Order: sequence, then C-alpha cells, then structure tokens
Amino acid sequence: MPQGKQVQAMFSGIAGKYDLLNHLLSLGMDSHWWRRMARCSGAAPGQRFLDVAAGTGDSSLALARRGAEVVSTDFTLEMLKLGPDKFRAQGRDRLVWASVGADAQRLPFRDASFDGVTICYGIRNVEDRPRAYREFLRVLKPQGRLTILEFSRPSHRWLRFLYDTYSLRLLPRIGGWISGSPEAYSYLPASIRSFPDQPALAAELAAAGFGDPSWTNLTGGIVALHSARKPEAAPGAIMGA
Repeated sequence: MPQGKQVQAMFSGIAGKYDLLNHLLSLGMDSHWWRRMARCSGAAPGQRFLDVAAGTGDSSLALARRGAEVVSTDFTLEMLKLGPDKFRAQGRDRLVWASVGADAQRLPFRDASFDGVTICYGIRNVEDRPRAYREFLRVLKPQGRLTILEFSRPSHRWLRFLYDTYSLRLLPRIGGWISGSPEAYSYLPASIRSFPDQPALAAELAAAGFGDPSWTNLTGGIVALHSARKPEAAPGAIMGA
C-alpha cells in the first residue's frame, strides 16, 4: 500500500477534483459528517484548534463556523492551498483561520498550545500512528480533546455487504473516471480495510496515553467519530518527535 511520498503525490494529483468526489461518493453525506465532527470536538468561541490533514479545508471551516480559531495543516500543499477560497466565501472578517504545511508526525507547534486537535480521514494515511498520537498529546492543553473522523466498519452485516460492494466495485470506477487517478480510488477502500476498527482504534488511543477514548458511529458505522482527552499529567507532555 502506498505510504509517505506516494500518498502525498497521489493526493496532489486529485486535489482539484477532491471536493466534488467527496460529495458524489458520499451521496451528499459529507456535509453532515463535517457538522457532527465540529459539534463533537467542542469547538467554541475563545478556543484554538489544530486541524491536522485538513485537506481543502472543509473540516477547518466546520470548526470555524462554531467560533473557534483554527490552524489548518496538511502535508499536501496542493490540497491546503484550496482552502482560502472557501474561507473568503464565508467572510474572513468573522472566521479566524490560518494554514501551515506540516506532517502529523512532526508538528511545528509549541507544547500545550491548542484546546482541541482534529483529524478527518487522515489518520489512515499516517505511516507512524503512535508518533502522531504523541504529537497530538504534546500540542494539546491538559484536558484538551482529540477528535478523529474516519471511515470505519459498518455495525450491521447487511450494511457491510452493501458498503463492500459499493466501495470495491463502484467507488474505484467512479472516482478513477472523474479524477483521472484510478490508483487513488483503489487505495481508498484498501486503506479502510487495513485500518483498525472502532474498538481497536480506541485501544490505540488509550495505549498512547489519551484518557476516556470513545466513539460514535455515523451512518451505520460507515464512518465513526472518535474522541479522547489529554489527561492533566499526560505521557504526551514529553516531546514525541
């Protein structure tokens, strides 16, 4: 499965069609999932959030609409540079936002500098997840919340069958045809199948030092919202780089 530079190049190649394909391939559910993520994160006025793997900025915009100051990061700059137009369309005078090119495994921010960290559909693409978790702990303030929105395992067998049929047969064809990159939309279902399910991901967060890991299934578990907090005295206070 592609990693690192290959994933970066793959997403660079589909950046211009990424939003359109998200909307089409999710059957319009992507907007609902962004809103649920922002509510789950606790984003509110007076808080500073780091949105990791922010892509073209939909996740960051959902957080900013709730009044938080948002810093967007992504290691694919071709995706990240599409965000400003979205924020301008919403009125930058009332949305506080900035973007920084960065890798989730090496965040260029001070310890305990964010009230919340979010990562949406990005943790699957991180080569060293434990290292990224240590970085999330490091930059979070004590009791700060990590929110992960990620494709997951549907909770009902019949839904898993339908979803597998769709993602293995239709999604690569539609995504490859529209984006011009069949590899990218073959990578997506393969990466989902190799990714930990809901309990396993929660266990990873607990092992990394996060407290109170939990998850909520959305759309029958096709995607899941994971939430966890940095304890008052966390192992992540030690530099994780």
